[in-house]
Amino acid sequence: MKIVLRISVPVCLLIILLYSCSKTNTFVHCSDWVGDYAFHEDPVPTATGINKIMEWELTVSKEQKNDTCFGTLEITGLTTYIKLLTTLSGDSSRVDVVYNKYLDGSHDFKPGDVLFSLHKDSNHIVTTWNQLHPMLEDNPDAQGACFKLLKKKAS
Repeated sequence: MKIVLRISVPVCLLIILLYSCSKTNTFVHCSDWVGDYAFHEDPVPTATGINKIMEWELTVSKEQKNDTCFGTLEITGLTTYIKLLTTLSGDSSRVDVVYNKYLDGSHDFKPGDVLFSLHKDSNHIVTTWNQLHPMLEDNPDAQGACFKLLKKKAS
């Protein structure tokens, strides 16, 4: 009996420790991110006098069945429409928005690609761009206070 306890207790503690530090443990605090977010790129004038616009909407919800947070990302512009299903991975202060699949439109993403990351910095949500970035600027900043929380939802 003592041998079983000597082995099983450290193994259980090791499993708990590894699980709590796992990057795949996406649901730990994703409920802190549940809500509707928006980012509006600055309009860009065209030769025709019509401004190019690009609006981004990210809706984050928590699936109760397996405690995973999913996001629906819609990007709409003058001639652009992209709708993606994403998964959020991270904690209460920082998450990666990870590509899952296309719902509409097309782009060259692979499942698991980190599109961008969000982290809370005092009064702002800071976006760090990765595979996806603002589309209207020629040389967009690598990060900035882009997305704003529109509506917090119950998780």
